[in-house]
Amino acid sequence: MKNTRDWSDSEIRSLAKGEFTHYASTGQHYYTDKEWYVWFLGNATRYSIFQTFLWKYGSEEMVSYTDLTQTEKIGAQRLKIDSIKATIREGLSLGYIEAFKSESDKRVTMYSFNQSILQEVGDYCFMMRRNRMLELADFIGLHSTENINKELTQASMKQEWFVRINEFIALFATSVRAIFGKNQLPIVTSTQDRVNKR
Repeated sequence: MKNTRDWSDSEIRSLAKGEFTHYASTGQHYYTDKEWYVWFLGNATRYSIFQTFLWKYGSEEMVSYTDLTQTEKIGAQRLKIDSIKATIREGLSLGYIEAFKSESDKRVTMYSFNQSILQEVGDYCFMMRRNRMLELADFIGLHSTENINKELTQASMKQEWFVRINEFIALFATSVRAIFGKNQLPIVTSTQDRVNKR
């Protein structure tokens, strides 16, 4: 995608601070010293493989060598087969990955996360989602600018998101009322809506 935006220096500073905050928040989980986390995220090849495993598990599929040869590292570099094989062998020996024979072709081996780490992987993914939401709210609330927020709004216009966002806000409102009292949740309206009501 071609860059068609023209940022001011202060806006670049806001965006840079937001990116650093996101980077800092990625370490805010229980598993920073877990061996599986350190191994998977310890180098670019294993990190890329980890992301493929997440995608495939989330899609209710197992990982094949074909999937891994199509996986890319930073710089759009495809993973090399020798590196993939060595990494998979190491992951199997360490107990982070499990191997299965394909039901359709017994000559083909498929891979997935080892069941022994699956709950921790799921909890890690939840905390990453939580951290991103907190970081995003903090950025929009404190570090962003009107122009950046306008661009973010335009870039995120997807109708199917609206229903889910409304459902989340309703749950959030219920929690706020339960914890802080029913009068502690402001009504969310745009500035223009408030001006029009006057």
